[in-house]
Amino acid sequence: MSLRKLIFQSILSRGLYFLSATVLNIMIARYYEASYSGLLYFMINSYALVVIVGSLSIESGVSYFLASGRVQANEVGFFSLLWTIGITAVISFFLYRMISAGTLSDLYRQYFTVSVLYIGGNILSAFFLSMFYAKKSFFLPNILMTSVNILLIILLLFTDRLISLKEYLDFYFGGFLLQGVLLAIAFFIVYGWNRKLVLPPKDSLKGIFRYAMQALAANVLFFLLYRIDYWFVEKYCSASELGNYIQVSKLGQLFLVIPGMMASAVFPAAARDQVADTKRSLLPVARAYTFLCLFACILIAVSGYWLFPFLFGSSFDRMYRPFLFLVPGILSLSMVKILAAFFSGRNQVWINIAFCMTGLMILLPVDLIVIPRWGIDAAAITSSFAYLSGLGLLIYLFLRNTSFSIRDLILINRSDIAESVGLLKRSLRR
Repeated sequence: MSLRKLIFQSILSRGLYFLSATVLNIMIARYYEASYSGLLYFMINSYALVVIVGSLSIESGVSYFLASGRVQANEVGFFSLLWTIGITAVISFFLYRMISAGTLSDLYRQYFTVSVLYIGGNILSAFFLSMFYAKKSFFLPNILMTSVNILLIILLLFTDRLISLKEYLDFYFGGFLLQGVLLAIAFFIVYGWNRKLVLPPKDSLKGIFRYAMQALAANVLFFLLYRIDYWFVEKYCSASELGNYIQVSKLGQLFLVIPGMMASAVFPAAARDQVADTKRSLLPVARAYTFLCLFACILIAVSGYWLFPFLFGSSFDRMYRPFLFLVPGILSLSMVKILAAFFSGRNQVWINIAFCMTGLMILLPVDLIVIPRWGIDAAAITSSFAYLSGLGLLIYLFLRNTSFSIRDLILINRSDIAESVGLLKRSLRR
C-alpha cells in the first residue's frame, strides 16, 4: 500500500475518533463551565506529563522496532503489558506519597483513584495504539476508541437522571483505561496470542530502551513547549481565564489532528527509508492541508467572537483574542508534526530535541515576564513566536538532511489540492 493511501486511510479512520473526542470536550465544557473544566483539564495536563516521564516513552522504541521489523508483535505485546502494570504501580505509589505529604492540592487528593485509571489507561493506549500504527493498521483501534467516547457522550446526556456530574467524572477517567484494555485485547487477537510468555531478545530490548531515551527527551521537551504556559496561566490568571486558555489550546490541537495522522503514516515509511515515496506522496497532501488549515483559521477568526460562547457556553467569552494570536503557532506546529515524525523514523530524534530546545529557550523567560502582566493574550503571542522560531530551525535541518527544497515544503499548486481531493473520494468509495 502506498504512503499516500496510508495517509488517507489514517485520516478517515481517525477522523471519527477525533470528532467524538471534540464533541465530548465541548459537552464537558458546557456542563462544567470554564472555571471547573479549566481546573479539571489542568489536572489532566499534569498527569499527562507524569505519563510521559513515568513511562520513559518506551512505546516509542517499541513502535520503531516493530515498524522496522526487528521484533515480533507478540513479543512486544507481552512486554508492553508487563511494563504498563509495573510502571503504573510505581507512579501510583509515588503519587500517593506526594498527596499524603501535602505536596499536591486537594484536587489531586479528591481524584486520586480515578487518576490512577487515567495514568494506566493512557500508558496502555500509547503502547498498543503506536503498535497498531507501526503495523499500518488504523481503522480497528480508532473504532474501539470512538466507541468508548460515544458511550461517555451518551452517559453525560443522562447525568441529571442517572448520575451526578461529580459521579460522571469517575466514568470519564475510567474510559481511558477501557480504551487501553480494548486496544490490548484487539492487538493480541489480530496479531496472535501466545500462551507462553515471550519477550523481545536482550539485544532488541537494549535497542528499544536506547531509542526510547532519545524519544523521552524529545517528548518531554515537546510537551513542555506546547503546554508549559498552562502552569504560568494557572498561577497568574483566574480559573476562568485558565479554562478559556486551555480551550483555545485544545482548539489548536484539532488543527494538528490531520498532520498527526500523516505523521503516523510517515513514521513507518521513514523507518524503512522510503524517502522518495515521502516526497512524492506526502508533501502534496501536506501542502494542501496547510492551505486548508489557513483558510479554516480565517473563517474561525471571522466568526469566533460569537462562535466560541455559542459552542462552549457563555463562560468562554475570553477565547477569541488568544485564538487569533495563536494562529501562526497552529500553522507552524502542523508542519512540525510531519517533519518530527520523519526524523523519528530515521532515528534522528536529536533534531526534534533541538527544535524543542529552541522554542523553550524563548518561551520560558518571556512567559515569566509577560503573562503576569498581560495574561492569556500574551501567552498566546509568545507561544506562536516560539513555535515559528523552532520551525525555522527544523526546516533548515530537514533540507540539509534530504534532497528536498523549500519549494517542496511550502509552495502549493492546483494539482496538490486536486490530487488530495481525488484520493479522498476514492478512499470514501472504498
